[in-house]
Amino acid sequence: MADKKKKIRVPKGMKLIFRRYRKDPKSKQLLDARKYGCKAWPLLVPAE
Repeated sequence: MADKKKKIRVPKGMKLIFRRYRKDPKSKQLLDARKYGCKAWPLLVPAE
């Protein structure tokens, strides 16, 4: 069975990185992607 992956569009001037942990902006808690069934979180950051 193939996984359905959602394609993430990367706007100009940004780049896509993947991190295992991220901080929830509302609760300020550190979230682990593996607890949510993912390997990593996709994050958009400004390209340098």
